[in-house]
Formats: sequence, structure tokens, C-alpha cells
Amino acid sequence: MNPTRYQRIRLWAGITSIGTNLALIWVLAITSTLWAERFASVPSTALAFLAAATLITLANLPFDILTGDAVERAAGRVSQPTANWIRDWARGRAQTLLGLWTGMMFFSFLPQLPQGAMRWVMLVAAVVTLVLFLWVPAGRPAAKGSSTEEFEKNLCLELKHLGLKARQIRWFDLGDSETVTGCIVPRGVLSLSDTVAQQLTPREAALMAAREESYRRSGTWVLLLLIVAAWTLFGILLARVTPSLSPVQAGLNGAAVMSSWCFLALLIWPSLNRAWMRKADAFLLSLATPTEVQSLFTKIQRLNATDITLSSTKTLVFHPIPPLEERLNRLS
Repeated sequence: MNPTRYQRIRLWAGITSIGTNLALIWVLAITSTLWAERFASVPSTALAFLAAATLITLANLPFDILTGDAVERAAGRVSQPTANWIRDWARGRAQTLLGLWTGMMFFSFLPQLPQGAMRWVMLVAAVVTLVLFLWVPAGRPAAKGSSTEEFEKNLCLELKHLGLKARQIRWFDLGDSETVTGCIVPRGVLSLSDTVAQQLTPREAALMAAREESYRRSGTWVLLLLIVAAWTLFGILLARVTPSLSPVQAGLNGAAVMSSWCFLALLIWPSLNRAWMRKADAFLLSLATPTEVQSLFTKIQRLNATDITLSSTKTLVFHPIPPLEERLNRLS
């Protein structure tokens, strides 16, 4: 399966999944005027939200199987048995279900709060956003005596050769044999997929870590935090002013408004990320030759099976990362 077909399937499965989620939550919210009055007590309201969250979560299963297991298996990128994949999916989706249920419960009581209490709600929401942003899971330490630990030591040496400090490193499993990815999480830990140690050289990994370091030094993560916080708080205000006739409808309306608001962010903010990406790419030219950087980007494109070229419309709407051809041209 070539990268274009692989990414096209993933893209449209993702779009369909998002569309299905939005359609379901809005149908539940709009039709709740017909059935929400049956759930008058707090326990029954919680039960209604649990049923709604479960329905929305299960609606994602066909798309998740397609993009997470079937397509990856067809492309020869995973070796994990399907049963194990479903087990991992259930664990991950249990957290999603809990988050969706909690959000519905939160929005169900939001309209009942006095106006003066909203400042405290917004303050708590801002603090929760900050904590969640700063404590993104980074992964696990390398096992003692493992090849990953040896790779980590060589990576730190390469970082020093590049004039960068060696950061604490943590590793995570993507469930994929080829895709390489990583980042420096807000609290400063370098988080890398296990495949980085399997597919890249320490020098290549160090260059990609240096690229992430340029993000860190530019302060873009602070701006990103402010954007996330402001976008979240404004979404809460929108949910509060949405008319509702019952706590159940308020919870579903709030979840629908917030889901749509977050989807809108996917269409607005990628252009900013593309600008950051171009600056980070250019930063690498101060550490390595254009030939080495181009070779590294080409290798990562092959491993991640990303598109080499994209139409300007598709890039503008769906892709926070420019296609390979555009990135290579800018390095020339």
C-alpha cells in the first residue's frame, strides 16, 4: 500500500468518525426535548449520560478498527494480534468515555449556577487545563541493560555535540513497527516512541530532538498553552448560554457545543502550526547540512508513510504539517 492511499484511507476514516460523533451528539441534544424529562433525578441523569457516552464511544469502533488495525495490518506496519488491539482500544476508550461523561455532568449543572459563581468555574477550568497540559504522560524509562538504554546514552552524546543539553528521556509504545515520533513535553522531558531507537541512528534522533528544542526555546509551547486555555474557556461560555430545558439537555447541549468548538479549532489553528514547523525545519540547517536534513526528512517520511505531495486545499484544511516536497523545497 503506497503512502498516498494509506493516508487517504486514514484521513477520510477520521473525517467520517468526527462527523459521526458530531452528528450523534447533536441528534441526542436536539431530540432530548422529547425524552429528557424522564430523567429528573441526579442518578437517572448520570445514567442517561453514561448511555449517551457509551453510544458515542462505540460508534467510533468501526473507524478505529479500520485505521488502527485493518489498514495498519494491510500495510504491514503492525504485528499485534487483533484481540490485543481491541483490549488496548477498550482501555483507551474507557478513559474517553469517562471524560465525555464527566463533561456532560459538568455542563448539566452549569446553567444552574449563579452568575457570580462563573468566575470560580472559569478559574477551576483554567487550572485544570494548565495541569493537564503540563502533565502530559511522557512514557517510561528505558529498561536497565537494554539496547534502548544504550541508544539513549549515544543520543545524549550526540545532543552534546550539537551544543544542546541532554534532557531526561522517556519511551512509549505506538503499537507500530515503523512510525517514529516524539516531542519535548511541557515539563521538559524528551518523549520518544520505541521505534526511534529501532529505526533511527542516535545522530538522526538527536537532530529531531534538536528540532523540538527549537520549539521549546522559541516559547511556542507557552503560546500554545494560552491558546488552549482561552479556546477552552470561551467554549465553556458558549455552552453556558446555549438554551436548555432540563439538566439532561444542558449536558448534551454543552457536549455538542464543546465538541463542535474543538472541531472548529482543527480548521483554524493548523496554519499557525505550519509556520512553526517551517521555522523548526530552518533551525536544523544551523546544525547540519541541507543534504543531511533532507535525507533525514525523506527517511522519516518513508517510515511514517506520510504524503510526499498534497493539494494546497488539503494542506490548508487538514494538515498542520506541510507535505515532504514543500519542506524539501524550502530547505534547498
